[in-house]
Amino acid sequence: MRSILITGVSSGIGHACAELFAREGWRVIGTARTPGELADRVWPGDVALEALDLAVQGSGAELGARVIERYGVPDVLLNNAGMLQFGAVEDTSAEEIEHLFRVNVFEQIGLAMSLVPAMRQRGSGTIANVTSLGGRITFPFFGTYNASKHALEGFSEGLWHELKPFGIRVIAIEPGFVETAIWGKALPSSADALDVSEPYRAYQLAMMRFETSINDRTAPAKAANEIRRAIEDSGDRMRYPVAAYARPILAARRLLGDQRVMRFFHKRWMGTDA
Repeated sequence: MRSILITGVSSGIGHACAELFAREGWRVIGTARTPGELADRVWPGDVALEALDLAVQGSGAELGARVIERYGVPDVLLNNAGMLQFGAVEDTSAEEIEHLFRVNVFEQIGLAMSLVPAMRQRGSGTIANVTSLGGRITFPFFGTYNASKHALEGFSEGLWHELKPFGIRVIAIEPGFVETAIWGKALPSSADALDVSEPYRAYQLAMMRFETSINDRTAPAKAANEIRRAIEDSGDRMRYPVAAYARPILAARRLLGDQRVMRFFHKRWMGTDA
């Protein structure tokens, strides 16, 4: 039986992937910050739950060691868990940025590296890092979040080179707009709830209006099917844009060039040519 370790299975893409892979006969090891909250959830197959809080230093490597001891080295690691951050870079403290990178980058690297020696010894394995459309293009007021995803993209590309000779496949899953709870957690519920310094207020409100106007987001179950196809692809491709808008936006940037696309979206997002 093939096995997959999926971080962040409480909701959204992670939950949809856990259900899909379990339904298709995989052994799923899923993580949540508080697995006990999922104790009553009925899964469609073999799903084991482990605790993981990526905000805790060393938690990624500790999980990897625990998974190998209890279940053996998984065939696939799906580094899915993460957090979203919205706000002007100037309004974001160094502590908040460090916390974001701990969750979105450092502990995900630690988890992957804890599995690599065993995968290399076996001569096979897949590390699938869920980055983002925002790991290839930067949105205003998502600069710190996008920077963390750019970092995970760079890490993935470096590993693609380094691990390919040992039979280990590394891919970056780049979701566009998916209908998940992460947006509600990160975005203010209203203009009155927006905590932003005055110089940025009008621009940040414009970006909020843009975000909330996007209605055709991809359902997590559909995104999970795209992720499954990427994981089961037999080629050596590294980047897989999935879900709403990811492919056309990246295609436009490739064809039109970085600066032209930046100017176009700046006006669309910020409501100004400035």
